[in-house]
Parts: sequence; C-alpha cells; structure tokens
Amino acid sequence: MPKKSTEILIVDDSEEMLWTMANVLEKAGLSVDAVTNGKDAMEFMRCYPETQVVILNYLLPDMSGLSVLGHIKQNGTYPKVVVVTAFGTDEIRKKFFDGGACAFLDKPFDINQLVTVCKQALADSMVTCP
Repeated sequence: MPKKSTEILIVDDSEEMLWTMANVLEKAGLSVDAVTNGKDAMEFMRCYPETQVVILNYLLPDMSGLSVLGHIKQNGTYPKVVVVTAFGTDEIRKKFFDGGACAFLDKPFDINQLVTVCKQALADSMVTCP
C-alpha cells in the first residue's frame, strides 16, 4: 500500500488503461494510486478511507464494480465514485447512480474528460454522494 496521501484510486483490470489514466491524472497534478481487482480496492479503501475519488471499472476479474461500490459505502467511506466501462447499458448506469456513483464514462472516453470530472469531484463541485 502507498505511503502518500492519495486523492484518487483507480480500479481497472486493464494494466494499459490503469497506466494511461494514472499517467494523465498525475501529469494534471493529482495524487493517484491503482489496483487491478475488487478485493484490492476494498482493502485499499479500508486502509485509506480518506481517498476522495474512486475511478471504478464495472467488470473486474474477481467481482463487479457494483459490489465494490456497495462495499465502500457499507463501510462508511464516501469517496466520489466515477464509473468507467465499455459495458454501459442504461440498466447498469442506473444501478451505479442508485448506488451513489457521481459520474459515468463510457469507454472509450476522452481522457481529458476524466481529468475534468476528477478535478470537479475533488473541488466538491459535483453533487455529494449519499
């Protein structure tokens, strides 16, 4: 686990996607950490509940992003959650928003849009998740 203060946790099973998102967000001046599965995401949030934003993929190798979102909220941490997925049906989108997600980006997305969404979430200009 990291020893720095992390603003953003990225949870995605694609190492290429993780690298791209992390690299761009760090170049934008943000503190980023990343994991490749739901179990590690839940452990990270247990150890670092002050993490402010979670970028969460829907399909992970060990569980769905919806399960991770539920676990995060159940344990009393309330980061802003930005969902990124290539499988963004209306039903899945609704489930994430009902679960407390603040933004939903369909892959492929403009990486600059992700930076903007994350900066807005960190500035608290997005609606606060319940």
